[in-house]
Amino acid sequence: MEKQNVFEHIAERTGGDIYIGVVGPVRTGKSTFIKKMMELALIPHMKNAAEKERAQDELPQSAAGRTIMTTEPKFIPN
Repeated sequence: MEKQNVFEHIAERTGGDIYIGVVGPVRTGKSTFIKKMMELALIPHMKNAAEKERAQDELPQSAAGRTIMTTEPKFIPN
């Protein structure tokens, strides 16, 4: 039986890009989750310095307390 890797299959179909949607109510840590995941799992493994810098610049901003820092995303193609 052939072993299938879901992530490899998605990467082939999307040209290497994987988009993950994170949804939930206000003030539940969606942006914090995205930022931490990127900082711990993805950015350290990027080899291209320009791509790494751009990824860090595109991370969501976060704030403590009642301040809402994130806004409605606008699609801007690379």
